Amino acid sequence: MQQNTPQRPLKLQKQEHIRPSTTDLTPIDITSEETSTTTRSPIAMKLRPYQARIAEVAVTANTVVLLPTGAGKTLVAAEVITRIGAPAVMFVPTIPLVSQQASAFRAHAGMPSVGEYHGDLSVPKDFSVLVTTPKAFEMAQARGEPAFAWPRFGVVVFDEVHHVIKDHPYRNLALKLRQSDSGNRVRILGLTASLTYAVGATKIEKSVEKLCSELRIEKIENADDDELRRGGYRGAGRGAIAELRLVCTARADVVARDGRKPHLMHQSFFDRVRRAAATTFSMELVRTIRILEAAVRAVDSQFKSPLPSASLKTWGEHAHGRTSVTPMYGQLEHWYEALRLVVTSWEERDDAAVKWLQMMAADTALPCWPDPAAHAIKLFFATSPVSFERFDNLLTVLSEKAGTGSCFRGIIFVQQRIMTHVLQYVIENDPKLGSLLCSKCLYATATPASPSLTITKKGAKSALSAFATGAANLLIATNVAEEGLDIPEANCVIYFDPMNHAVSYVQGRGRARQEGSSFVMLDQREDRPASLLAKQEHEQHAIASTFAPRQAADPAAEAQAQRDRERSARPVLSAGITESTAVAKLNLYCKKTKVVCGETPTRVLPSGLFQVTQRYDSVLRQVEASGVGPTKKVARRQAAVALVTKLIASFK
Repeated sequence: MQQNTPQRPLKLQKQEHIRPSTTDLTPIDITSEETSTTTRSPIAMKLRPYQARIAEVAVTANTVVLLPTGAGKTLVAAEVITRIGAPAVMFVPTIPLVSQQASAFRAHAGMPSVGEYHGDLSVPKDFSVLVTTPKAFEMAQARGEPAFAWPRFGVVVFDEVHHVIKDHPYRNLALKLRQSDSGNRVRILGLTASLTYAVGATKIEKSVEKLCSELRIEKIENADDDELRRGGYRGAGRGAIAELRLVCTARADVVARDGRKPHLMHQSFFDRVRRAAATTFSMELVRTIRILEAAVRAVDSQFKSPLPSASLKTWGEHAHGRTSVTPMYGQLEHWYEALRLVVTSWEERDDAAVKWLQMMAADTALPCWPDPAAHAIKLFFATSPVSFERFDNLLTVLSEKAGTGSCFRGIIFVQQRIMTHVLQYVIENDPKLGSLLCSKCLYATATPASPSLTITKKGAKSALSAFATGAANLLIATNVAEEGLDIPEANCVIYFDPMNHAVSYVQGRGRARQEGSSFVMLDQREDRPASLLAKQEHEQHAIASTFAPRQAADPAAEAQAQRDRERSARPVLSAGITESTAVAKLNLYCKKTKVVCGETPTRVLPSGLFQVTQRYDSVLRQVEASGVGPTKKVARRQAAVALVTKLIASFK
């Protein structure tokens, strides 16, 4: 998968009877939750002592299992499902995890038939255990798929359960499960290596309390370092500190961190440019792009700069969609992407912008530009730095850790998709490492790195396969590789960008479990250094060790709390509802009032029109309304308008 030649851009793109425990069965000891996805016969698995202890608890109570990456959380889930009995459903946050976890379940002796489902698959016809992504499951329920109805399931597993506490499809499912008839009888199991994204003891405690309240969790089960070691776990101990290799100096010419407001990112940048307060590099980059835009406008009178748009991803898309008009658009796309790198980093990543442009041959593609534009490009690169501290630091660390390369297996984590390709380019063009390391890029395939550079699902699978077999010894990945993916143990994990929370810290560190492994951070946030993130892990486990479920809320107090939420959220509905805004405003109102708006399966009327019925159901009011239209989308909008109208009337 070579990125050196931009002319060849990558296409990467019921609960039943309790069964006897299998803990006495001995042929094999599972050492990792990243179980191989190769097909094999179900076998009796000997649980480690801590896994058996936790499974005993999880069979009888709604439980969150808090164990490090590779400590066998999936095996605990398989044991619980086997003992309680099917049917069961496991939710996983990404498509690749569907087949991986389904394969792990099939390898468990006594596990009944396992079905897989996500947006690219047909609904499985027959299964006792379903592994699915949350959005696909939710949409299947909305269509009225009988096999996906809540009453069918006796066990519900949330893999990477910490997603429940943020704006994620997991939370919608958790609330819908709670409101369903089966909400009180289903056994719920959550799996995670880290409980929350929150930072700070008070915020962590509130976040964990919210998670457990949403899922009716009764127990949080974890294992200390001694118990893990006795059970055979080889990973780093709790709170282990990363090796810090920090060389990047703070910059005074960029926006200070406490002044960075993401929703004002676009406005802030161009305000600085207008005032000539932006960095020298930013000013020169914008100046060059304006000259290139003028060259394009001279041959295309329909040209209109996309830069006024605050949706930064549309800049490159705008140019990419017009390459048939003139080849200049193809190059302009890359300049827009370089500017996006600068803007999204608050002007800190001029190094990435330069390397990106070099990677896409922007410095050599001069023949496609008229003389003034070609001259501007030459001047830009002549005045740009030729070496960069961050990249030099990475290359130094890789040189030390890789050694001869015979046993090296590393993962570099970055925040942005586009940076996986930039780093691959930097490494491949290093005189020493270019021949020592074979790297592959990995990130979620749903969104491209740039309009002309992406990883396909086949490409992502190929990258994982190459890393697993040793054909590649370096994986450059976004956080898609942090959570649960079937990635062999690495002996070196490097974080190129700062981490934002303990979830990344714990999960990333858990990828390096071989003897003598390295866990390295090349950068860190001033307000969230490695020492603080390690402390968060200790605090999470302390909360887990002393966890006790809250007493059931007093009905009167719960009603009053809901009354306060609904009163506070009313302005959302009263600010002028139209067909185009009704769905969004209804969703916002439901989010603020902590209610999931249910939708019955769409009906096709004798007239051929579609009918959608929606229902708002809280402890204070139950309101239902229907809408009819020539398409499901129109019918849903009509239903939302009718439901909002009825909700407003119910307040009086």
